[in-house]
Amino acid sequence: MRRRLVSVSTVALAFIAVFTPPASAQRVLGVGDDALVLPRGVFRFRTLGQWTAFNERYGLDTPGRPARALEPLGVDFTLDTIGVRQFPNLASLQTGLQSLTGNPNWYATLGNTQVTLRDHIAAFPFVFEAGLSKRFSIGIQIPYVSTHTSTYFNVNTTGIQGNLGFNPAAAGFAAAIAQNTTMNAQFTTAANTLEGSIAACQANPGAPGCPGLLANQASAQALIASSRAFAGGINQIYGTSPFVPITGTDAQLSIEARVAGFKALYSSFLCPPATPQCANNPITTNGPFASQNRLTLRDAQRILTESAFGIQAAPLTSTGHSHVGDIDIGGKFSVYDSFDGSSEARMSPTGLNFRTAVGGIIRLPTGQVESPDNFVDLGTGRGATAIEGRWFSDILLGSRFWQSFILRFNKPFEDDQEMRIIERPNEELAPLYRKQTVKRKIGSAFEFETTPRIVINNFFAISGQYVYRHKAQDHYTGTFTIPAAVTGFSDVTLDASTLDLETETFEHRLGGGLSFSNIYSFEQGKAKIPFEVTYLHWQTVNGSGGNQPKFFTDQVQLRLYARIFGGK
Repeated sequence: MRRRLVSVSTVALAFIAVFTPPASAQRVLGVGDDALVLPRGVFRFRTLGQWTAFNERYGLDTPGRPARALEPLGVDFTLDTIGVRQFPNLASLQTGLQSLTGNPNWYATLGNTQVTLRDHIAAFPFVFEAGLSKRFSIGIQIPYVSTHTSTYFNVNTTGIQGNLGFNPAAAGFAAAIAQNTTMNAQFTTAANTLEGSIAACQANPGAPGCPGLLANQASAQALIASSRAFAGGINQIYGTSPFVPITGTDAQLSIEARVAGFKALYSSFLCPPATPQCANNPITTNGPFASQNRLTLRDAQRILTESAFGIQAAPLTSTGHSHVGDIDIGGKFSVYDSFDGSSEARMSPTGLNFRTAVGGIIRLPTGQVESPDNFVDLGTGRGATAIEGRWFSDILLGSRFWQSFILRFNKPFEDDQEMRIIERPNEELAPLYRKQTVKRKIGSAFEFETTPRIVINNFFAISGQYVYRHKAQDHYTGTFTIPAAVTGFSDVTLDASTLDLETETFEHRLGGGLSFSNIYSFEQGKAKIPFEVTYLHWQTVNGSGGNQPKFFTDQVQLRLYARIFGGK
């Protein structure tokens, strides 16, 4: 689903730049990842706060919008009309009302919706790293993540949308039940009375009024049949349906006009002009009891949450989580370093230098995934075990400039997830019967990052950053046949592969930051505790895929160093 994919990519991105830069002997590291490896015996503790916000995405195939155009996150929930497409079990009601109104072009709608979403993610990873040898270090990252979705939800925004409302009779409103019962009884009496008159005239054709009735016997019998069918349809819809036409709308006025027509026809048969004695017309009602109000926000939340309406989900309202995210465990190995491990050379580099390293992690599914019963939920993790390989290279020019080039490839493993299977990415309001346990294989992700840095002096550096990220399409499998007794309208076959749609994403990010380090002072014996503080801001500048958010992220990081064994 779109919301699930938004949160998955968000939480993953929240940690990409965290479990990385491992060094202790360069004057100022700067922001971002690099090829340095912690020296033997050095321990580093890192913690940071990272705050990400987004309320737009780069769309795909959204009606009325070009591909890759920015669109609000809530666009899939903002609907011009809520009808059979969103609630298939309205189809029988729509067909029935088309028959009762005599208008095959009448379409059911509960009104329109307007939804505005703004998502926030605050991540606080705690990273513990240690250098085991001159070339190899290990580490573990334990993130604590807080997610929050701010939701604004409104329905029937101008007060005139929608032609269906809650059925007062189904809600137990006594006046509505009485009016509908009276109408049904009156139509039954009128049909039975006219049927009795026809039988009596057939037995005594010369009785008063009989010649005219017998001359129009076919029309009279057609009236009986059509009125009984009409009354039966009224009784079925207005007696049991959760929704009925709203008073004053086209459907209700058409039904009331048909009631008046039946009343006039029965009068013409039961009491024709110049008949000295005739039966009174039993039909005196003006029609069934209509819904008195259009749906309100409270009503819409009832439809989403109550079992009678089939969705049985959480209300569309602001929601949030605070929980441990996905934990990373990994290591890093130095392949080549032109400084040959010399701290003095790193402190005062000259000429052209180069270093490269490789690394990898395993990501554990310790975070919370999104609830399939909350359409705007954001999880704190992806819920899938994954492995990731990394390649790091640094090029250093003199003592002031150096740039890192990083490649990452993340491969999640297949798992089982409970999800609501939707046929199209923009059909988010999926009923409960679509919630099934499916096989899920999240698409692999490739990322390229480059970070140029300028060292201002022994304490400060400024950095820029560019990141390209491509996530391949997810793959879902599973086929489920849901019987009509469960769906409420017909048998439905669900194919989980529809969840694959719009799960491939592309993203380009730009950022920059500032760093302060006292490592040089520590190496000179002028500081007791070596530490670094960095600030990084990055944001998405371009993207595609239909479900790629436009992120805005600010990050503040603290690194503390200590030697736990070995010499200097």
